[in-house]
Amino acid sequence: MEDLIIEPYQPKRDKNSIRAMLCGDEQIKELLKCERMFPDGIFVARYNGITVGFLSIDGIKRKAQTMIYVSEEYRRKGIGTALMAKVDHLLTPHKIVERSMGGCMDGDRSTLQFLYKNGYYISWSSHIMEREGGYLPEQHISVRPYEDDDYETCHVLIEVAFYKLHDNLGMLPTYYFPPNENERKRMFDNKSNIYVLLVEGEIAGVGHIDGNELSHVSVRHDLQSQGYGRPFVSFLVNEIMRRGNTIVQLGVVKGNYARKLYESLGFNEKSLYHWLTKYYRPDTRMSSPPSEILSVESR
Repeated sequence: MEDLIIEPYQPKRDKNSIRAMLCGDEQIKELLKCERMFPDGIFVARYNGITVGFLSIDGIKRKAQTMIYVSEEYRRKGIGTALMAKVDHLLTPHKIVERSMGGCMDGDRSTLQFLYKNGYYISWSSHIMEREGGYLPEQHISVRPYEDDDYETCHVLIEVAFYKLHDNLGMLPTYYFPPNENERKRMFDNKSNIYVLLVEGEIAGVGHIDGNELSHVSVRHDLQSQGYGRPFVSFLVNEIMRRGNTIVQLGVVKGNYARKLYESLGFNEKSLYHWLTKYYRPDTRMSSPPSEILSVESR
C-alpha cells in the first residue's frame, strides 16, 4: 500500500486514536504497560495521514510479548501483515530474542487465523477472572515485601511450580529456566509490588501485583493443599484494594485447580484468552529442573 507508513509512536498524536480503536480494557492496559516499560517498542500504522493500527513489544528479551491491532474499518488491506513484518524486523536481529508471544480472545477466529498464518501456535489458554467487592478476611500469616536476597529462592519456587503445573496438565513441552541477572534486576526494580509468604521463617510463596492485577502467585510445591494459598491470596487481594482499586483481576491457566480457590474468594470468569508463540530461534530453556532442585521443592 503506497499510502501506508509505519513509524514510531508519538503519544500526543496517536494515543487518543489508539484508545478509540481498542475494544477492551485489557488491550489498553497492555499498551500502557508497554508505554511505561519499553516506549521504543510501539509503532503506528498511518494510512492517508490517519493512525489506523499499531504494534507494541514489551522489550528486546528472550520472550517478547507482542500486540498488533488494526482498526476494524481498515482490516483486510494488508496493514496487519505489514505490522507483523515490522515485528519480525525488530526482533530477528537480536540473538537474545528466542520467541514472540501474542494473545487473542476465545472466539476471535479472524485474529487466530491471522496469527496461525504468521507462524504462531497456541501454547496455553487462561481464564481471565475478576473480583469486585469488599476486603477479604485475613488470617494470621507472615508476609513481607520482596528483597533482593530472595531472588534465587523465589525464582526456583515459581519456575518449579509452573513446570509442575504444565507437566500435570500435559502442556508440552515443559521447561525450566535457571536464575539470571536480567530477571533479578527486573524483580529488584519492581520489589515494591512483590510479596513473599514465610512459613517457619522460610520463603514458601510468592505473589506479584501489577496495578489491579494479581500474577505469578505460587506456593512451594510441598506446602500446596495445606491451607497457605487462601490466606496468601486474600492478603494480596486486600493489598491491591488498599492501593485504591475496586476490581481485582487475575489469569488462571485452563485446567488449573486453583480456579476453584479463586471462585471461592469471589472471582468470576470474564473471558478465555489464548496465548500463542512464534519461535525465531531454538528455545534454550532446560526441559526440566535439575534433580537436586526438584528433590528440595518436593521435600
